[in-house]
Amino acid sequence: MNDIALVLWLERMYRRLRDTIQTRTIPALQSYFEESRTGAEVVWSRSPAHIRWFVFAFLFAAASRFWRLDMQSLWLDEGATWAEVTGKSYAVLARELISPDAAYPLYHLLLKGWVDLGGDSEFWLRLPSALFGALAIALLTLFVPRQPQRGFLLVLAATAPMFLWHAQDAKVYSMLLCVAVGLTMSHWRQKRWWALLLVLPFVHRLGFLMIAVLLITPALQHTGRRRTAYSIAAFCAGLISVVGIVDSIRAKAVLGAPTVFPLRSLFDLVARFLADRRWDDQIFSLPVWLWILPLLALLLLGTKQAVDAARTGNAQSLQLLFLAYIPVLMIVLSYGTTSSFDARYAVFSAPAWFVLMTNGASWTVHNVRLGKRHYSFVRVGRMVLLLAIAVNLVNLFEPARGIFSGAPVKEEWRVVMRELANRVNRNDVVVLHPPYALPLYRYYRRVTPDPLPRPVMFTVFSEGYRGSSTDLVAQREYQRRSFDVQFKAAVAGKHRALLVIAADHAAQIDPPIDAQSPYGWVGLYFQYPQKTWPCGGLDRYGVALLCQSFPSIAGTADAPQPEKRIDAQFGEELTLRGITIKPLGIFYQPNGTIPIELYWQARQPPLQNYHMFVHLCQRCNEPPFAQNDGPPLMGYGEAGMTKTWLVDDPVHDERSIVIPKYIKAGNYAVILGVYDDSGKRLPVVSAEGGVLGGDRLIIATIRVINESVIIR
Repeated sequence: MNDIALVLWLERMYRRLRDTIQTRTIPALQSYFEESRTGAEVVWSRSPAHIRWFVFAFLFAAASRFWRLDMQSLWLDEGATWAEVTGKSYAVLARELISPDAAYPLYHLLLKGWVDLGGDSEFWLRLPSALFGALAIALLTLFVPRQPQRGFLLVLAATAPMFLWHAQDAKVYSMLLCVAVGLTMSHWRQKRWWALLLVLPFVHRLGFLMIAVLLITPALQHTGRRRTAYSIAAFCAGLISVVGIVDSIRAKAVLGAPTVFPLRSLFDLVARFLADRRWDDQIFSLPVWLWILPLLALLLLGTKQAVDAARTGNAQSLQLLFLAYIPVLMIVLSYGTTSSFDARYAVFSAPAWFVLMTNGASWTVHNVRLGKRHYSFVRVGRMVLLLAIAVNLVNLFEPARGIFSGAPVKEEWRVVMRELANRVNRNDVVVLHPPYALPLYRYYRRVTPDPLPRPVMFTVFSEGYRGSSTDLVAQREYQRRSFDVQFKAAVAGKHRALLVIAADHAAQIDPPIDAQSPYGWVGLYFQYPQKTWPCGGLDRYGVALLCQSFPSIAGTADAPQPEKRIDAQFGEELTLRGITIKPLGIFYQPNGTIPIELYWQARQPPLQNYHMFVHLCQRCNEPPFAQNDGPPLMGYGEAGMTKTWLVDDPVHDERSIVIPKYIKAGNYAVILGVYDDSGKRLPVVSAEGGVLGGDRLIIATIRVINESVIIR
């Protein structure tokens, strides 16, 4: 076949293929999708109205719960959840279903399967909570029999800050809300009520308290043996919950921790339920209690209506009142005098609160005269409801505090761990405080491909005092002495110490020493270093990174020495004695770091505070691929200002270059330079050569092979 025949044959085949697609394939696909669309429309139109509403309500609630689901870092409790589901086997988690020490075993068991299915990213860990949260709201709206009350309840609950928080939190409380909604809208004569009742204790052990409350209503509705049986069951469930609460308080008791009072706890719980804030917080400089007045008004109006209905023998209203207030009062009275109080322990009362608030929106005032106009009725409740929804939206988008403000509202472990990864060196010791933050340290090691050091933790603060259990001063002194000994042992032989600390959580076991600082003994050791050099850090929401460098190797009087000696003069004042460059792992990797230690000394008293830069470059007359630029020790302390350096006094400065994620294979140079405040670079003189342009020095050469950077 010659070329012309081949071209003609290809043209004929092209036309046949085009005609087949136009006359057969496309019409067939159109017919298929049309039939599918028509079938879906038929199924949708034939579905009961409450099913269609449920689907709409679920999608409406899910939209707000999926939005920015993984924007915030995991916080302490979410880290504990991750550790549970990834650190335990299915067999262990299954045994915990009947263990009295496991608070919410069913959630952990289900989440482990979920993680095995799709991984353990922040989004995937929180997705079950978002789904349970959307499902809870969609089900809750079905409790209201008609419109527009259903729509009111949907918008009010979907914008509730507390519901949104739990829906974007990898904890059990969104699942608990969902089960609580199912029980709230069910009747004890229904099978699903009994099924949910049996599941509830496995969702959360405090579910026994809700079971006790739920059994009160059928006990009052029956007589004879059935009343006795329901009463005994309610008493047993209540007794189990009380014993569990007492054990929980004992386990969490911390000597010297601040306590609260039941009335204050009640105020905090109300503020948490209605605004997800503390009672003494502020929103736009106004107290929280002022903002939640519309929500409180709806709650009180709905409560009055429920009380009136319960007096007429309405069992549903009676159960709604029991669910709304008995668990709240029990939690407040039990935890209200301890530092362990947390409003989320009573979260299964929240659905009843929102149903009551929606019922309160039906408040109508009749025969109203405003000026010359007369109104037969005014729907005051709906006006208050719209105001309450507006308050929810203001709360959600309040700058720096709202969940949807874009600002951090959870501890920023992701940011701080990335900063730690960017700074850590082989000769560093990393301290983590408090020790129970270890799961988050382990989780966020993934921010870098480099292996991070295993952190040092001081358990003396959580072990308790081995003397008097009531002498707080003696306990604190014992902790200080023990910590001092343990810290010196941990840093022996190291050049620098880095502290990762969650101050609010650390305060539970290592309380602040004075009101001027949020830190206890561990934090103060870094915040106000003695005989060490401060070397900066990072303070972010809920977690901070602090640094101190040791002028001499910890535990000795010897100054740290470089592995590679270099005698290079920068100007007339500074001498580079040498460098140490070692990978944290076996190889350097993209998105990892090149840790560098620079060893300096002054030849004569420096007249300016100089800055140093290290560049990673290939064609070094062009902009570098990556760099680290700044004064020594990040400019902190006297050692961070070269004007304070003494002649021949050794100074070591640790810094790192972050390797770009995508970097081509080839040879690269690491170059060093020094410049003054005006930006003028100091001239470089080195007997070993490697000087570029008279003001930059090649201190190392690296080679990138298969996305791994290897020092040579």
